[in-house]
Formats: sequence, structure tokens, C-alpha cells
Amino acid sequence: MNNLTAREKGFMYVITLLIIVVLGYFFGIRTLNNKYDEYRAELQSLQERKAYLDQLRENNASMASEIEILKSSCSEIELSFIDRLETECIEQYVLKTFETAGCPFLTDISSGEIGMGSVTYPDGTTCPDNVVCMQISVSYVSTDGYTVTQYNRTPDFTPGSQQSVEDTIDDLSGQMGQNDYAKRIGYDQFIAALKKINSENSSCIKVGSLTASETNGYMTLTATINFYGTSLRNRISVDDSKAPYTYWCGDTNVDTKGGFIGFPYVCDNEKSLWYGVVNMNLEPSSNKPFAAYWANSLFKTQLGEANDDIRELIGFGSEPAEATPTPTPAAT
Repeated sequence: MNNLTAREKGFMYVITLLIIVVLGYFFGIRTLNNKYDEYRAELQSLQERKAYLDQLRENNASMASEIEILKSSCSEIELSFIDRLETECIEQYVLKTFETAGCPFLTDISSGEIGMGSVTYPDGTTCPDNVVCMQISVSYVSTDGYTVTQYNRTPDFTPGSQQSVEDTIDDLSGQMGQNDYAKRIGYDQFIAALKKINSENSSCIKVGSLTASETNGYMTLTATINFYGTSLRNRISVDDSKAPYTYWCGDTNVDTKGGFIGFPYVCDNEKSLWYGVVNMNLEPSSNKPFAAYWANSLFKTQLGEANDDIRELIGFGSEPAEATPTPTPAAT
């Protein structure tokens, strides 16, 4: 290197510098340019993904809003039906409504489910959700415009009443067919109770039928009332209403030590609510599955004799006129 001339040395320096520049371009600037292009492509890809995610977020927000609207609509439909159909609560509500309307003389009440159609999907499977219907049938009677009425020991004919039974009967017997007893009451009150029930919840309570018939001077009034509910697999709404037909709102803590259910012919239990009450609704049954045939026959015979005594007591005990014998045609 020391034997080279200054010109040769200068030339070598130039060549070395060019080599350094070329190597710097290939291993430095060119590499950076390639990285820059890659970064720009990656940036564009990220920007496009960000735009997609932003759009997706907006769609999710819109979809969440639509889901809430649909949930609200589903809840509104669900709440248009009764959440749980509990027979005892519905019957108690119906009976209380009739009693409040002034129609207390119930003769029969029954309940039963009405079959509702199921929904079939296009693939042939059956929808697990369906509408259910509970039908309540009631039968009431009106007064006859003559006879003294009694409801819930009013008036009180029991030995423990403030006024003696004899005095009570004497006071009321003279009012037969007069004042309030001269009015046949029950039909208007029966209709008013049905209108009240039908308007309680027009979406899920419907009066199904109404009949009225004449029976021995009074009217027998019957009606069917349908209560509609749902059986849902995945219910959305929560029914927190306190409608009187959805929960028990009748009497509680009733003293039943003396027995409560059933009206016996004779009650000698002083703790019973039936003590001292005379059961005048004595209609002999043509068949008593729990009784021997002779016992049932004897009961009907004794009841017939008792009814004759009652007819004499109320002035209908005159002996029937003897039938006029039918003349026998002369032989030809």
C-alpha cells in the first residue's frame, strides 16, 4: 500500500467509498424502503379492518336496539296472557265478583282445561310453546219474588242467634211476597258480574256462554268464563301484576277445627260452622254408591214422609181429591 502513488491511493479511496455507498444502499436504504412498503401495506390493512370493525360495532349497536324493541314486543304479547292459571285463585275471584255484585246464590261451580291448537313448524316439528285455557262454569239462581232468602246465616235461624228462631220465623213469615221479597232479584246482578269479569282483562278473559232458564218460579243462570294463559319454554317477561285472579286474595286463617267442607244432614258439633243449621236441600238421590240399596230406599221413604210434613206446615197439606174413576165402556 506504501508503494502506491498518491493517484493510485486516491483511486483506491474512491473505489472503497463507492463500495461503502453501494453496500449502504443495498443493506440500508433498500431494506428500509422494503420495510416502508410493508408497513404501508400493513397500515392499509389495519385501517380497512378498523373500518370493518367500526361498521360492525355500529351494526351491533343497531342490532342491540332492535333486539330490545323485539323483547319489548314479545313481553307485551306475553303479558297480554295470564302468567299462571291457578284454579283456586280464579274460582275465588269469580265467586267474589258475583257475591259483590249481589248474586250470592251459587248452586254449582266447575273448572276444566280447554284444548288449544298447537303450532307446527315448516319442518313438521311442534312448537313447545302454546296457549292454555281454563274454563270456569258457574250456576246461580235468582230469588222467586216470594220466599224469604238466607245467605251466610242472614237471617240467623240458629239456636245461638240474638233473636229466637220462633220469633225470627214469625217476623219474616208475614213478609212473604212483600217488600224486598216481592222482587225477583238475581238476573241483573248476574249480568253485571259477567260484565265486570269480561272487562277485567279483555285480552285474556272472555265470557264464553250465558243461559237463563225458568225453574219453579225462580231463574237458573249459568255461564262459562274462559281464562287464557301461556306455557312458554323461554319466557322473557316477568308478570309482577297483582290482578285478583292471579294470586290468592280470599280469606286466610279460617278456623276449621269443627269441620268446614260439606253440608251434613245432622251436625252435633258445636264448633262446626254448620251447627244449628237445618239442611233443607234434601233431594233424594236415585243412587248412592256408598250405601246399600235398602238403606238408600229407606232414606227416600223417610224423606218423602218428611216432605209431606213440611207441606202441611206451610199450608199445602190438604189431601188430594180422589180421582174420579174412569167409566168402563159397555161390552158389545
